Amino acid sequence: MARFELNTYGANDEVLKHFETDKVRWGVFMQAIEVEESLGKKSAAEQFELINAFMKKIFPDLTDADLENADYDDVMNTFKQLMHSANAIKGTNGGTGAGEVKN
Repeated sequence: MARFELNTYGANDEVLKHFETDKVRWGVFMQAIEVEESLGKKSAAEQFELINAFMKKIFPDLTDADLENADYDDVMNTFKQLMHSANAIKGTNGGTGAGEVKN
């Protein structure tokens, strides 16, 4: 089982495509930290656009059409996993010093 996974579904809820990866680029984590800090200031439409962009960064072969066939909960859970990992890097209490990583 990969660390990050996402399925897309057909009309009868059959799995059409399965995306998975254990690797997320460092730059994506850096962007996730910045986005998380500004999410509350964005409209719902802007928030969904950001989430879509992150899904496509995690799964480079994922298309907009694929995302339209993904389950809402699956997308949000994958995004939350990314944010949780990003928070582990920056430190959940904001108190980590340079070079420290909280696990």
